[in-house]
Parts: sequence; structure tokens; C-alpha cells
Amino acid sequence: MLVDGGRLLGQAIRVVLALVLAFLSAAFFLAFGFLRMIEPGADPVAVGMTVGWSLVGASIIGGFAFIPSLVAIAISETFALRGMVYHILAGGLVGAGTWTLAETGSPDVAQGLPAGTLVVLAAGFVAGFVYWLLAGRQAGCWRVARKGDPGSAG
Repeated sequence: MLVDGGRLLGQAIRVVLALVLAFLSAAFFLAFGFLRMIEPGADPVAVGMTVGWSLVGASIIGGFAFIPSLVAIAISETFALRGMVYHILAGGLVGAGTWTLAETGSPDVAQGLPAGTLVVLAAGFVAGFVYWLLAGRQAGCWRVARKGDPGSAG
């Protein structure tokens, strides 16, 4: 396998932007859930609070989920996993895993899941979908087959 440098650079830029927007979408999902009783037309301050909490939440989510997300992205890029299901499940696993570890310090099956795990799991699903939509569909696009390699057209 050869690497196309231009495609690799393009994918790296897509990965960074998609990861930031995935964190932001998860934070917006959580902020909207917490502030769902607001009516956007009635109170513009409440809408501003939702957006503000989303920005703060995105930085917190990014801090906790950055390394596990990079591991999931590296697996996706290495094996050219472009499926929506992989990215949604990886997002949910990263979300629920970081929530469980941050809440308890170590997962303890006997105590059950911490409160809020299902909500964070859903936020991870949202983030995984957004990532897949922006960058995951093109995972591994930077690899080019050499002529004579199995599976190549030449």
C-alpha cells in the first residue's frame, strides 16, 4: 500500500474539523436536554444560555473523550472502516466509557451504571453520527494500492 500525501492531508483536516463538530454536537445535545423546557421565541437569553453551555460542554467533552476518540479514529483509518454503525457505536462507547470511568474511577459491574449513562450514550451516538457524516465515510481514502497488489486494478 502506498500513501497519497494530498489525500492524507485532506483527511487529517476533515478528521480534526469533524472531531470538533462531533464534540460540539454532543454538547449541544446534552445542553438542549438540560434546558429543554425553554421556548426559543419567548426568551432569547435562554437560547443564548443553551448555546453557551454547549460551547463550555464541548470543551469538557473534548477533554475527557479526546484520547479514546483518537483511538477509535485510528482504528477506523487503519482498517478503512467507513460504516455508519461502527462510528455510531464507537461514539457511544467512548461517551459511556468516559462517563463511567470519570464517575466511578473504575467500572464496577456489581454497582451498576452511574446515573446519566444512557443520556451520555445517546450523546455519543449523536457525536459518532456527526463524525461519520463529515469524515468517517472517507476513512482510509488516503491509501493507494500498488500495481500488482492483490485487489488492485493494474
